[in-house]
Amino acid sequence: MAEKIPVLLTMRFSDALLDDLRAVSPRLEIRQQSIRDNRDDISSFLEGSEEIIYCFTPPRDLARAPKLKWVQLHSAGVDHLRGHPIWDTDITVTTTSGIHAVPIGEFTFALLLALARKIPKMVRLQERGEWPRQRWEILSGLEMRGKTIGIIGYGSIGREVGRIAKYGFHMRVVAMRRTMQSPRRRYNEPGVGDPEGRIPDKWFAPEELNALVSECDFIVLAAPATDETRNIIGEEQLRAMKPHALLINIARGELIDDRALVTALKEGWIAGAGLDAFAVEPLPRGHQLWHMDNVIISPHVSGSTGKYDERAATLFAENLRRYLTGLPLWNIVPHDLQY
Repeated sequence: MAEKIPVLLTMRFSDALLDDLRAVSPRLEIRQQSIRDNRDDISSFLEGSEEIIYCFTPPRDLARAPKLKWVQLHSAGVDHLRGHPIWDTDITVTTTSGIHAVPIGEFTFALLLALARKIPKMVRLQERGEWPRQRWEILSGLEMRGKTIGIIGYGSIGREVGRIAKYGFHMRVVAMRRTMQSPRRRYNEPGVGDPEGRIPDKWFAPEELNALVSECDFIVLAAPATDETRNIIGEEQLRAMKPHALLINIARGELIDDRALVTALKEGWIAGAGLDAFAVEPLPRGHQLWHMDNVIISPHVSGSTGKYDERAATLFAENLRRYLTGLPLWNIVPHDLQY
């Protein structure tokens, strides 16, 4: 009989999802011990026999897991693992990249449509019970059809944004990604996104960022947080954008220079911004962004729907099958890149 493979889950999956994972193979010995907070160190949960761990943050004391070969993260990003000792080992790290494409892709257009059609202003008028006399002028919106959308970071989320933009709104799609080489092996839900990268009408390299933003009516940030992308949108880029342009950030707050953004919004360099991520979270109570009429703030919830765990478990089950049969895993994070 084949030797059992101990698997530890520290996220709180339902009994039905646990049953789905155990059904992958009788070789898997799955144990769940849930954490209270994603920031908790799970080192104390280890028995020493674990070969696979599903978690948000790997144990910091890796000496307690001498048999650990693979960590599946509950997140798509790995920026919370900066400086983690796992990068100095040969332990495989995989992410949930791909499961966020549908919810965050839809949320992106919720923000775009709300800003383009002045929905926040309408809500404030409703709260005051006010029917403005100059409503046609005050609430005149921007149509989406035929506009140009620029996607910075053409990963799984960016590709779903591109698909919705092209086929839902007949938009011109331009995109930027770190390298024009073939993307690494990433999980993709059937029928979602743009797996072959055929949708963009034009590609830009990182050094062509200013040219990209100057062409666009809408800019969507979907890139990971790295040294290369930190403050990728600053004063120079904001000044290069069109006055009616809208900026959407559903990635990481570090991608935008907050001070430059506040100035741009105040002085009308751009028309508005929809922000789901911030360099400091929670966004400080006194921050100027809270009180701007042309800003929508969401508290880092763009991927939050009732299907998150279901999608995550489906991906993990697929990776478990691949692990057991020797196939390459989805979403392996290169240790040298750490994203």
